[in-house]
Amino acid sequence: MVESENIENDKNNDLMMMKDNGWGKKRDDISSSLSCHSCSPDTSLCVRSHFFPLFLLFFLLIVVYFNSFNGTWIFDDYPNIVDNEYIHLKSLDAESIKGTFYGIYGKNISRPLSYLSFGVNYYFHGLDVLGYHLVNLIIHCLSALFLYFFVFNVLHLPITKGRFTGQEGSIALLSATLWAINPIQVTAVTVIVQRMASMAGMFFIMTMFFYLKGRITQATGKKIKWFFLCLLSWLSSLASKENAAMLPIILYTFDLLLIQGLSREKLKHHLIMAGFTLGIILVLAFIVSNPLTYLSESAYNHRNFTLMERLLTQPRVLLFYLSLMIYPIASRFTLIYDIPLSTSLFSPWTTMPAIIFWMIWTGLSIYFSRKRPLISFCMLFFILNHVVESSFIPLELVYEHRNYIPSMMLFTLAGIGIITFIRNVREKHMLSFSVSMLVCFIIAAQGHTVIQRNWYFEHALYLWSDNAEKYPRLSRVHTNLGLAYEKLGMIEEAKKSYQASIKANRYSRNDLRAVPLNNLGNYYVRNGDTAHAIDLYKQALSFDSSYLPARQGMAVALIIAGDFKQARLFLEETLALGQGNSIFIELYSLVLLKQGDYVNAIKEARKALNAKNVSLIAHKVLGEAYTRLGKYDRANRFWQMCAKQNPDDPEAFLALSHLAHIRGDEEIAHRSARKIMCLKGDMNWVEIPLKAAGDSGEESTLMSTENCREIK
Repeated sequence: MVESENIENDKNNDLMMMKDNGWGKKRDDISSSLSCHSCSPDTSLCVRSHFFPLFLLFFLLIVVYFNSFNGTWIFDDYPNIVDNEYIHLKSLDAESIKGTFYGIYGKNISRPLSYLSFGVNYYFHGLDVLGYHLVNLIIHCLSALFLYFFVFNVLHLPITKGRFTGQEGSIALLSATLWAINPIQVTAVTVIVQRMASMAGMFFIMTMFFYLKGRITQATGKKIKWFFLCLLSWLSSLASKENAAMLPIILYTFDLLLIQGLSREKLKHHLIMAGFTLGIILVLAFIVSNPLTYLSESAYNHRNFTLMERLLTQPRVLLFYLSLMIYPIASRFTLIYDIPLSTSLFSPWTTMPAIIFWMIWTGLSIYFSRKRPLISFCMLFFILNHVVESSFIPLELVYEHRNYIPSMMLFTLAGIGIITFIRNVREKHMLSFSVSMLVCFIIAAQGHTVIQRNWYFEHALYLWSDNAEKYPRLSRVHTNLGLAYEKLGMIEEAKKSYQASIKANRYSRNDLRAVPLNNLGNYYVRNGDTAHAIDLYKQALSFDSSYLPARQGMAVALIIAGDFKQARLFLEETLALGQGNSIFIELYSLVLLKQGDYVNAIKEARKALNAKNVSLIAHKVLGEAYTRLGKYDRANRFWQMCAKQNPDDPEAFLALSHLAHIRGDEEIAHRSARKIMCLKGDMNWVEIPLKAAGDSGEESTLMSTENCREIK
């Protein structure tokens, strides 16, 4: 007991010796190294000694991520940024900024700081990706910067007992470099929406750095400042992504292992503190969302796996992440991975070995907690930071960006091992030189892999073609490949991809089955096979009855097929759901027009005009309805609006020419006719309404071929 008290007193004395610069002088014989003459962070504590190594780090990151600026919008970028009207800021007033806090759906606050950053980007850059990529790279550089300083300060703590004296700067630089340049970080940096992960990571490591400075600073005023910055950074991390909720546990573990030092006498006290910390986490969890809902069977109804299957699979997923970090070649990386589910402890056979591996990992981290606390913390850091996204919450099984935070201290462990080995063999010059060259080669190779990976994100076709080649059994990959083909106008290739998606029949969520069926239905609508299209839309809605694109496609197909009675019933059902947008009101007004109910058609079309993102259908319905009612001046006004908004719309000029003929305005009739002839080209008159539909992006059957013949 006396011995343990002496040890405790020694540790307290060490902490009292620390100065406001963030570390203590543990030995009198290193005081001479505190001058700036050597300008190396290994031998000097001056701020200037960090400039050159950090310059090298930032220069390297800029070089390897420079081609990420060519990356386009990919995958989840669309719902979160491109199609998310809540972050499309037109001004920076308080109300607009507050609107960005509500994520995609505009109901509950969701990752407000991340969405606000997207909103500010949109305000200055619109949808030009360059500004977004620049911010992402700056965030990554700042994360690497704070990781460097955090590791550097940790290595000066008394508990390290001077093991790393003279190599603190080298270890910090190598750790930050290996982490920042590893290809597993590419999706967190290059995929714009994954700023959520990188921004949370930046504030996460800032929180740890500020906490460390607060703990080792003796001056009360400065201590308050550091802890205030720590709290502010943690809240910012939490506002970027929910997995920052683990920070109190991480900080508690860090303080216990590397500030106080673990001892048996403290165990009882720390168990109480651990319970208090866990209580904070649970309170935060219930504030953000009720975690108990994730344990119910209903939480997994939309997934193709159960809670138990997820829990059994995740140890293998974590091993897969580890293998990607250790062996990061380009051929092993993609965006969506195909990891077979673990249905039992022995199926597949790798399930049990993976579980045993992580049990040993955890056991070793506990074993090292007293003698090698830094190693222990690095190992626990990886496990603890995967708890949120790799446990019971029904998320997708695998995503690389989830390693942005957990991998930080793993690469610190690698940096410690490499630099320590080089120091131990420094008298064997050839071996020391060879190891140093090998490390340089590894860094260069990883940088090359990052550049290779960034190239795939320059176009969706590159990314999804590569993903489909590596994991051809995933339906979602083929669906996204089909969308990429479709945007390029390669319709037949898109059709084959959608068919491949349906044939593969492997979806991570049941509602995703509706997407390729809907897209294939759109293909058949364009080709005039409405019967086949309607059948596909019905299949899509059987998997997801609220999937609005399929509902829109079904309504359009019924209108084109001339089944206005069924189209009206279907649209009334859709509007009753309360989830539709203005397009369904516009289509409903079109159906009323086709049924001869001109008064109600006008009423619904005017209602659509008051909604956001209204298309030209409402204007055309109003123009045609007023024409049928003989109110030609009003009709002319709406058709003029159509022609102004889309000068290449032949349907609008057909209607204007028709109205001019009725009103006896020959000059306008001839002018409109000349415009029509220019737009007509080699088309026949029956194709004119179809051309109008294709140009507007909507299926339109407003104009009858009788009007075409009359103009002719």
